Amino acid sequence: MKTFKTQRLGRVIQVEGKEYLHFSGTAYLGIGNQPTFEQKLIEGIKYYGGAHGSSRDSTVQLSVYETFEKFFAKAAGAQSALCVSSGYIAGRLALEYLEDKYDQIWVAPGAHPAILPKKPSPTSTLKFDQWADSCIARSRSLMGQRIIIISNAVSPISPEIHNFEWVNQLHPQNRYGLLIDDSHAFGTLESGLYGTFQTWDHLNANLLVCGSLAKAFGLPGGVILGDETARLGISRLPMFRGASPPAPAFLHGFLESQNTYLAQWKKLMTNTRLVYEQTKSIPDLIALPGFPVLSFNQDRWVEALEKEGIIVSSFPYPSPNDPSVNRIVISAEHTADDLSLLVTALKTLSGK
Repeated sequence: MKTFKTQRLGRVIQVEGKEYLHFSGTAYLGIGNQPTFEQKLIEGIKYYGGAHGSSRDSTVQLSVYETFEKFFAKAAGAQSALCVSSGYIAGRLALEYLEDKYDQIWVAPGAHPAILPKKPSPTSTLKFDQWADSCIARSRSLMGQRIIIISNAVSPISPEIHNFEWVNQLHPQNRYGLLIDDSHAFGTLESGLYGTFQTWDHLNANLLVCGSLAKAFGLPGGVILGDETARLGISRLPMFRGASPPAPAFLHGFLESQNTYLAQWKKLMTNTRLVYEQTKSIPDLIALPGFPVLSFNQDRWVEALEKEGIIVSSFPYPSPNDPSVNRIVISAEHTADDLSLLVTALKTLSGK
């Protein structure tokens, strides 16, 4: 696996004095390079300092956390929200809150480690839709069970956007909970900036959504979305009470830069649609009309694209011993010329 050492990430990066187009990473909205956000972040540092290494339940508290949570919950269509210092902690907290309330845990293929129980079910070799069908069939053989269903909202590896309408086909003689990781759904889907909570809150399951804010939103933190009962229960857990919250300056920058976030999301949607329309006929490429990640299995393309001045994501995942996952990540920062160069290179490699 080849690695590239650089500094600040953007649409273009410098490696050993050479300039490359950057089609990797998870900064889908490119928010960290937007002057408005940067100015508001600096403003936030002046207001709140660089960090807040204290419990959310400490004697002296900062109001920006509650302001952020109320704003995010409303924008996502949830009753309540809690912000924490990382997406991983958000997943662990959500799972800890749910685990003793249910009898069985059903884990979807490819679920992120942040939402995996200590004793996960055997790794499924099924495709997501096949696994969903197996859950429906399994539910009909059970009675009076409390069941948690755990899944990512999207798979950034395949890529794949998951549909959860099948949850309403589960047998009603059981009670269901649904925990969804929205880390790669925030800011990347055509349904809006704030993920999938509003899309799935009609299902016949108690919904909890968690995720990282560090990807599209560019914030070092995580969030949990649910009802007020869940918010109160999670806020009482030792992991939440004992951990420091996210750096307050970033939340200030987020709240004060909503027009910038919306503008970047619109650019990302335009870029995603443009690339999909121009590459959907390439047989060796997996692309979706509404998600800014393309994947391919042709390992030789990685080096060939590098020679064309394009760096893509390619490394073993999820473990160091697994095959490399090759992906092309579109961002809101990419220009029409960037995308044209990428599409031309891909068509040349595929012989189209």
